[in-house]
Order: sequence, then C-alpha cells, then structure tokens
Amino acid sequence: MFYLKSPLFHCPLVELQLSKRNFDLTWLCTAPSITTYRVNLLQTTTECYKDYVENLLKGRYKSSPKIYTLSDLPEVLCIGSVSTPETLKPSMIEQREIIVDDCCGAAVLRGAHIYAVGVLAMESGTKLHDIVNVYADLTGKCKKGAKTGIAVEMLNTVSSVPSIGDLSSAKALLQNLPSIVCVRVLNPQKNEIILDMCAAPGNKTTHIAELMEDKGVILALDKTVNRIALIEEKIKKYNLNSINVYAYDATKSFNGKLNSESSNEIKPPFKAETFDRVLLDAPCSGLGNRPILVVKTTAKMLDSYPKIQRKLVSNAVALLKPGGCLVYSTCSINTSENEEIVAWALAKHSNLELKEAVPIFGSRALPCQGLTERQRDMLQRFSPDTKKFDTVGFFIAKFVKKPI
Repeated sequence: MFYLKSPLFHCPLVELQLSKRNFDLTWLCTAPSITTYRVNLLQTTTECYKDYVENLLKGRYKSSPKIYTLSDLPEVLCIGSVSTPETLKPSMIEQREIIVDDCCGAAVLRGAHIYAVGVLAMESGTKLHDIVNVYADLTGKCKKGAKTGIAVEMLNTVSSVPSIGDLSSAKALLQNLPSIVCVRVLNPQKNEIILDMCAAPGNKTTHIAELMEDKGVILALDKTVNRIALIEEKIKKYNLNSINVYAYDATKSFNGKLNSESSNEIKPPFKAETFDRVLLDAPCSGLGNRPILVVKTTAKMLDSYPKIQRKLVSNAVALLKPGGCLVYSTCSINTSENEEIVAWALAKHSNLELKEAVPIFGSRALPCQGLTERQRDMLQRFSPDTKKFDTVGFFIAKFVKKPI
C-alpha cells in the first residue's frame, strides 16, 4: 500500500454561461470543508457514532478536526477540516508520482483513499510503503486502471479535508448535507405512501424510510437496472421493508387512463392522486458537485435538462394527492434548472402552492422572472453565496397541491 504525503491537484478556472448568468466556477473547483454523515437512528444514536469517529481520529492529526452535531438535523454528524501540514511542501525530487483520473482526484480532495481502479499511472520503481505525490489527469490522456482494492492510503490533502476514507456502514452513511436537508424538507410521516421518482443510488430513499421508522410504503423508481441494484443493495444493508423498487422511466410514471376501478396494487405506471408525498430529485447537469476538476457539460446538454425536469414535475403533480407535498431538488447551481423550473411550475400548474423549504441551511433563491421576493425566500439554494455551511451546490423547492 502506498502512503500519500503530498497531493497536488491542478484545478482550472472555468467560466460558463449558465441561464444568462456568468458564474465564476472557482468555488466549484474547490472541495467543501465539511464532511457529513447521516446516522441511521434506527440502528444507533448520533452521540454513539460521534464517539466512534472521535476514537478513530484520535492521534491521527496534531490538531483533530472539529466533530459536531446539528440541533435541527439530529441524524447528522459533521466533521470539520484540519490544518494543512508543512509536509505538503515536499521537494519534487524526493517523492515519486502517481497519476489518477479526475473523478478519483475529486474524491481524494473530499477525504477518500485511492482505489486501484482510479490509478492511471505511477512512476517506475514505486514500492510498497513509498511516500508519493498524487496528480490528477485533467486532459484524459492516460489509460484507465483495472484492478480493485485500495492502492494509496491518503494521509493529507491540499483541501484540508480529513483523509478518513468512507466510514459508511449500516449505522451511518457518507452523504452531502443538502441531500439530507432535502428529505427533511419532504418531512415524510409514518404510514404514508411516498414516491421517490429518480431514486438511485438510494441515499434519500433510505433516509425517507428511516424517518418513517420503516412504516409505510415507498416506491423508488430509476430507469437503469444497474442503478436500481444500488438501491436494492442499501435496502438489504439497512434491513428496510417499506421500500419497493422498480426499474422504470419516471417520465412515463403517470397513466391518465387508470382510474379508481383499476388494480389497487401500487406499481408503475400509477393512476392519478396516488401519493401523499413525492420527492423529485431531478436529473440535472450536476453543476453543483464539488470539486469539479473538469467541466464536461456542453451548452446543448444544459438546454436538455429543463425539458426533462418540466415533464417530471408535471407527472409528479398528477400523481400527488390533493394536500400532498412535492419536493423538487437538483445538485446544480444553474438557474434554468432551479428557479426557472419553479416559476414555470407555478405558472403551468395553478393547483400548486409554494411552501417554505424548512429547515433552512442554504441561502435564498436568485432573482428570476416570475418569482416574487417572498417566493425567493421560500426556496433554498446552496451556492457560493451560502455563508452558513460550505457544502456542495444544491437547490430545494417545496410545493403543496391545493385541495380540491
């Protein structure tokens, strides 16, 4: 196993035209300073898991990272950053070099170790226990690795995020803070019927089940069989019984020809007004995932997402019971996928009412034609101007379908 002493990543400054706004994506090229775990409160307590993490990190750093909980999110454990040691300033001659792909490089900056599949090349003569410098191949000119297992155990990163790998287990899951907030905004209740329209890899789905104490019915859809397998793996791992999974295209999930006389079995496609709550974590450009070391999104791709998102929203509205709750979210900072979708939804569906997306950990929405100042306050976005928490880019909107 190789031990990393001094990683160096080259992160380009990229500017994209997003929804007629110039975003300086320097922020997206840096890693969030906070690492969050969602504790499974059906299996353990946040305090017990906190003790576990503290013992794991004890003595690993001269100045241990701050580990703390959040009163409004009792299932969340936050791990702060560590001071960057002087060992990150080595002589380039002294250390051998390893090259990884851009996805692996981004994961490393968030505290992951390097698995063999992410290693593209290493200097000839590199041996077990060598200290190495790690570089990311941003141009994609190196060939992919093929083996499995951890190849490099990280000691320090230039991002100052603690290198602890992924501590996920049945007791806790490594998950971005906004994704956890998203399900809290949905506020699932025991014995409800809930639809997760685009569920893979199942992190939010399992969170819904945990908040419901695994009592109720959750329908989880994803159009790809391989991605459905990820959800099923988590269901088995967490021993959950309330989730039913289907490989199904959510854009076709509503069938207006079905009526009250149709079968009572809940499976896709669904009849109107089937669900108490719907979570639509929509397919998006992903221009919020940090750090982004290489931007591969084209203008054509950016234009395609809102079309799919609008279709999914319309299906969600049809499937929602009167008085039911719809939460729309993306992991993008692009206004055409966020604020503009909300404005469109309110104009298109007169039976939708915008509600405040609480608990609020992000900042207010950006200005958008069709949204009032009050409505901007009711939305929640995580972006460069979010001062409270340094996390990934994300957007959350909450709607209620007006009773008839």
